[in-house]
Amino acid sequence: MSWIQHLEELRKRLIICVIFVSVAAVVSYMYIDFIRDLFSRPVDKLFYLTLTEAFLTNIRLALISAVFLSLPVIFYQVWCFILPALHQKERRLTLLISALSLFFFMLGALFAFLVVMPFTIRFFLGFSSDQLEPMLSFSSYISYTLGLVIGFGLVFEMPVAVMILTRLGVISAGFLAANRMYAAAVIFVAAAIFTPPDVISQLMMAIPMLGLYEVSILFARVVSRNKQPLSDE
Repeated sequence: MSWIQHLEELRKRLIICVIFVSVAAVVSYMYIDFIRDLFSRPVDKLFYLTLTEAFLTNIRLALISAVFLSLPVIFYQVWCFILPALHQKERRLTLLISALSLFFFMLGALFAFLVVMPFTIRFFLGFSSDQLEPMLSFSSYISYTLGLVIGFGLVFEMPVAVMILTRLGVISAGFLAANRMYAAAVIFVAAAIFTPPDVISQLMMAIPMLGLYEVSILFARVVSRNKQPLSDE
């Protein structure tokens, strides 16, 4: 395929993704009350402080929900775009990485939504009293919860990133095992970056990441055992 044909193919895949996300956004907005209720269950009531805040936040929530719903289609379109350039074994490896990427991202997002988000919100609401009542802004609340969900989804990609780096020969299982202490320090720094600025959220991200690090070592060992030179493939 020429560069023009590659660009045309890329344009086709992007258009499909945009159309699907747009349709999913419209559907999400039709059910925005249900989606908002899912996010706001840990609290009694939310407030909007400006005339446009509720409308714009609803749109943002619908768009992000649409992207989540469209992830399988987006991954499939990426797969279809790169498929012609891959050999048979490379296709299997790329398909495996794509499937694991989607799985671990959704796993992290669900963990944040079902465990971390309710726990942290109840913890902070516990500081209220008769003289101190929370008045949560709709926009800031959604930003906080979406930050948790997306942040956890990204950091749960650690095993997949390790698989790719091991395949490329950048790291090895032995290297990861020998540097656990340094990795733990990096994990706590990353947790502070990817979560809202509170210790509870950071700990609830760092602890699963330590477990994911051990899973990553297992993945690296499996990749190392099955690794073959690209020339043989």
